[in-house]
Amino acid sequence: MQSVVDMGQNSSGREMTAVWFGRLGFLFGIWLFLSVSAPEVVFRTFFHALILPLTAYLALQRRDLVDLKEPFIAVFVLFCAYMSVSTWFVGSGPVKDDWQASRWGVEAAFGMLAFRLWMSSIVRYRKVWGYVFLCAALLGSLAGVATVPLPEFGGLRTGGLGMLEHPIQGASIAIVLMAIGLFILLHRNEPIQPAEVFFAVLVIVATCVFVIMTKSRAPILTMCAYLTFFVFVLGARFRPHLTAFCVVFAGALIVVSVQSLVGFEPLVEQLFKRGDAHRFDIWEAYASYPPESLWFGNGAGMDFKLMDASRQFLEPLGLDISHPHNIWLGVWAETGFIGVAFQLALLGLPVLWAIKAPTNPLVKLHLLALLALFVMLTFTDEYTLLISMHPVWLIGWLPLIFVWSWACSARAAVRKLNRAGEAYVQ
Repeated sequence: MQSVVDMGQNSSGREMTAVWFGRLGFLFGIWLFLSVSAPEVVFRTFFHALILPLTAYLALQRRDLVDLKEPFIAVFVLFCAYMSVSTWFVGSGPVKDDWQASRWGVEAAFGMLAFRLWMSSIVRYRKVWGYVFLCAALLGSLAGVATVPLPEFGGLRTGGLGMLEHPIQGASIAIVLMAIGLFILLHRNEPIQPAEVFFAVLVIVATCVFVIMTKSRAPILTMCAYLTFFVFVLGARFRPHLTAFCVVFAGALIVVSVQSLVGFEPLVEQLFKRGDAHRFDIWEAYASYPPESLWFGNGAGMDFKLMDASRQFLEPLGLDISHPHNIWLGVWAETGFIGVAFQLALLGLPVLWAIKAPTNPLVKLHLLALLALFVMLTFTDEYTLLISMHPVWLIGWLPLIFVWSWACSARAAVRKLNRAGEAYVQ
């Protein structure tokens, strides 16, 4: 009798956990829209007050929901622990900065656990989340364009709202959201309706116009490269005349929009007049003045402006640069070759899982293209993955954990089918 009662309680507990798991996905949807439309204090408070506590609850109630032995999660958590501890031994900056680095490591670890739970919801409810990502990209892009007075388009670099406020980071986030939404739309194993095609074209046009208006060259080149690949994917999935119509229609809308807002001649002039934006000087500085410890770095708590690269190379040139503007140089400066190895593993694991995923070659290529977005968008900006809530959570974390989770889901589906087949035979 007692065992029956225990079974009932366990069943009830699992049902309650499932309810809260669904609510976590709902909260993440709200947070995603807030992150592209609301002030930082709003989406940051929302995440810390609601999503993180619910993540902790679910992790404690259902250990099977978050597997800390899962390779990607294990490497990420170990990387956070290494960064949080090593800064106290190699860093020579203020103690408060070491405390901040350690706090960021803890927050990043729990944040990634929340993202992993979020991805579990995405792979279960693909159609819904495909719409959510596309709508978030559309909302962020339209808000970014709408907030700039028309006469100022010619001279300003457009930024959006929320995490899209900075022109480079905003453009990068819009591209990632659009790309993931398009991926889900194409590979959700359901027929695509004409209305969905029209909506996808609308999102692509809005995102392209916003990214071009930011006048951020690396995101513009990345977007062009991705959309070129996406046209190839469309050509492989649909009839040539449908693909051609979508390309011509979207291209015409983009050309007309950009020409009416700023004009191509002044746009090209502004793109070229900034030169290399001192990127080569910055990279040369960090290559010429490596961290004090090649293996452990300068410590994540040390301000980049206190490092030799800034004091002895950049400042004499009159450059006030806050970070290396390259995520690989940044991780090397902060955490040394050990940190670079961790970061390579965080990229290499999704690459390997995508290649080995039991799915068709087109899906594999598309997964790898999403990872290429991370590489390209962080090559000329950003400096770390391990930080308190920051645009890199969407630019860097999102492509990495999405590809990892999608590939894991494909593997799990095949294992489930194999077990069902074995049970049927028996």
